[in-house]
Amino acid sequence: MNAIINMSIILMSVLMGGFTQIMMETSDAMASEMAGAKGGEEAGEKVNKEFKRKLPEIDEEMKAMISDVRKDVYTQLKQKRKDIEPVLSDEVFDLGPKIIDGYNFKLPKLTEELNDSSLAQYSLLLVGEDPGFTEMFKELTNWMNNLPKLPEKR
Repeated sequence: MNAIINMSIILMSVLMGGFTQIMMETSDAMASEMAGAKGGEEAGEKVNKEFKRKLPEIDEEMKAMISDVRKDVYTQLKQKRKDIEPVLSDEVFDLGPKIIDGYNFKLPKLTEELNDSSLAQYSLLLVGEDPGFTEMFKELTNWMNNLPKLPEKR
């Protein structure tokens, strides 16, 4: 389960980081152009600088949000462990950890409960298109896509 959770958090953090970057760049361009059209080039530059000043703050807020999600998911896993364990006895769930064991990134394994720092380092491997991590990520994605669906609780 940790492998699935960690892969999901890594993917979410990469997607959210990219989305934040695009939104900030788009908003910056629009606001700078509007301010420039109304108040001249100096006003446009002032708005542009303000956006650039806010970017680290927004980045930290995104990291905090992802950290909160990570903590919440790990807590939920602990609470529902007894319900999940019978499903995990299916041999198909053993393949993910075997894939992970075939790689060494000098980080804690994705099968462990990871902290924010380790997840951030894995995210950097994905964004940086590290060949080994990219290969493992594809294998794990294929594995996750073929896992049996958890039965719905009635």
